[in-house]
Order: sequence, then C-alpha cells, then structure tokens
Amino acid sequence: MIDTVRAKSPCPPTPDQLQSWERQTRTKPTGETSYKYILNLRLSEHAVSVRCTHYPFDYDGDPMTTVELSLPKVVYGNNYTMLRNLDEAIEKTNALLRTILALPPIDIADAVLIRIDPCYNHQVGPLVPDYINAIAALEYPHRRTKHHRDEGAEFRSKKTTTKFYDKARESLNPAAYGILRQETSYLSSKRIAKLLGMKKPTLKDVTTLWIADTLTADLENLRLDNRIIADRDTALSLLCQQHGPDAGIYYWGLLIAKVDTSKTQLRSRTSLHPRTLDRRLKAIADAGIAPTLTTTNEPLPPLRIQL
Repeated sequence: MIDTVRAKSPCPPTPDQLQSWERQTRTKPTGETSYKYILNLRLSEHAVSVRCTHYPFDYDGDPMTTVELSLPKVVYGNNYTMLRNLDEAIEKTNALLRTILALPPIDIADAVLIRIDPCYNHQVGPLVPDYINAIAALEYPHRRTKHHRDEGAEFRSKKTTTKFYDKARESLNPAAYGILRQETSYLSSKRIAKLLGMKKPTLKDVTTLWIADTLTADLENLRLDNRIIADRDTALSLLCQQHGPDAGIYYWGLLIAKVDTSKTQLRSRTSLHPRTLDRRLKAIADAGIAPTLTTTNEPLPPLRIQL
C-alpha cells in the first residue's frame, strides 16, 4: 500500500564514492554558489530506478544524502502489485542499496521520510475509465483538478497530489488490467511529520492502518467514501427517497449543475453563500451518492479501502 518513498540520511559518500556522482552547481541571485551531487541509477534486476542526491550542507549546515525508489518495484519487480509487508520491503531495499558501491551505508528504515506515496488498487474491471471521468468532476478542497480523459484525474496542491488513474495504461502491463489506482504523493517532510505525529518519521513509523486512514480521508474529502456514483435516474430516485419529491428534484438539478459547473461558478451564478452551497451538496451526499454522475446505465459501486 506504498509505492515511492524518498528518505534522507546524514551519511555522506566518501570522496572516492563521489567520483561516480554528477556535480551540479547553482549560483543564486546574491552571487552565492551552492552545489549538490546527483546519482541516478537503473538497476538491471527488476529495472529498479534509484535516484540519489547528496547535499554537502543542508539548511543546518550538515551533510544530507537522499534516496528515492519504488518499494514494490524492489519486492515484486513491478509497481502495480500492492505492497503489504513493509518489513520485507525494508529488508530487500537495504540489500539492494548495499550493492550500490557509490552509496554510503544507508538503512532505509532509519532514514527520515521526505516523500511517501500511499496507494490502493481498486479492482473495478472494465469500469476504470468510467470512474476516472466521473471522479474528474469532483472538487478536492484547496486543490486544483487536472483531468486526463479515460486515463486519470488529479487533485494537486503545492506539496500534495491525490490521483486516480488507470494502472494498466500507466504501467503498460496487461496484468494490471482493471486496476483503478488511488495514490497520494506527500512531498513535504513537514507534512509527513504532522500526519504521522512525530518530528522525524521513518518507515518504521508507518503502519497499514495509518495508510488506510490516510487514503480513506482522501475519499471522504471528495465525498466518495462508501457512496455510489449514480447515473441520472438512480440519483433522482435516491434523492427523492431521502428528501421527498420536491426537494429531491431540487437536489437532482443541483447535482447535474455541479457536474458541469465548479462550486465557484455556481456561487457566482446563483448568489448562494458558500456555506449554504456546501450544506446543499452535503444533502446530496447524505443520500448515499457522490456529488458526480456516471454516463453508464448502472451506478458505479462505492470505493472502499479494505485492509
């Protein structure tokens, strides 16, 4: 349930090891010069990509070396099989890192996390593009939406991105057919520290329950958790059952408008107060349906994170 991780260690490469690294120099507008070393490897076994960066001086003036790789790639040789045994991943990753002669001795379990990608495979068969196109009409609070039709939907902020995408198309592997991948990339050490509730979180602090809760929170923010994505007829029926025929028809019309219009545009065109609009959209979710629609003839089943 984790894909890519990036972690930092205070262990610097030796001068001999650094000969294999590429030095990059940067001159700031003030004229001050800084530099870092890059080591990008693609190991033949399982075609695992390992991206390493060494900073002679971090913000505190100490050396820092980072390592980034896909844990399931190390364990399974692919990144579509869900990783469930983190201890095995740590053991195999450390064994892999020890084979890289240009790296200092880094224990991936003790290195501080600066990126982690919790993920989950929703097995939905041929409905993957239908889910993607319906999810793309949703809005995640304080995020920008990007839609790649039939391929993926992303909800981006500066340091966090939640996405739903077709894993078979992304991996170019037919074995991943039917997988709607839900994945959130946290690219801020401070954000990860806050989420895990500790100052310097490592992989040893990550639990399956934490991953499940984190991914479920994303579904809840999108009002997808345990709610069907209805077709128009089902949505009308459920809204009338929940709120009565008069209010049900109103909420049905609001749902259709919301699919085609952003919340900002709706507020502008209707003069509804933001909290009023949110309450009315919540009333739609209270009927057990997500605030979006599918063009299929049947509702799309709810998405759930199951351990």
